[in-house]
Amino acid sequence: QAEDGIRDRSPSRGLGDVYKRQLLESRKMVIAVTMARADPVLFEIIDILRRGVSLRCPCCGYGHLFKTWLRTHDHCQACGERFEREPGQWFGAVYVNLGLSVFFGLLGCLIAGLFVPLSLSLLLRVGLPVSAIGPILFFRLSKGIWTSIIFLGEGLYIQWPNR
Repeated sequence: QAEDGIRDRSPSRGLGDVYKRQLLESRKMVIAVTMARADPVLFEIIDILRRGVSLRCPCCGYGHLFKTWLRTHDHCQACGERFEREPGQWFGAVYVNLGLSVFFGLLGCLIAGLFVPLSLSLLLRVGLPVSAIGPILFFRLSKGIWTSIIFLGEGLYIQWPNR
């Protein structure tokens, strides 16, 4: 309840969810504090990459990267950070997408090969559709990771904003 008497409109989800959320948040805090003590620069790099994987602004972590399934915002709604610095910047995301697709495709083949004997015809019947669908599935993730990598690269030359 706020000081002026207006209540928040969020419905209660019960005490069980509250306790689970508090436990999860406390574990995240312990991990974050431990990593920050170990090496603050490494923690910052991991945090920025985590924001990219979660499709958030690499600068503040609050703004969303995408406005639709395929279209990105021009800038962060929370901090104003521009996502596209120059024309053709997203070309690097193609390589990230290719790497993710190849990695997970090979991983899937190796895991399937452990349980099922794979013939060449079976590999082609399963592998070709998966290799065609993989880049579509990893499109958003690759753009988020690439945006974080670009932000990290600029952080080497431009002072990171204070939080």
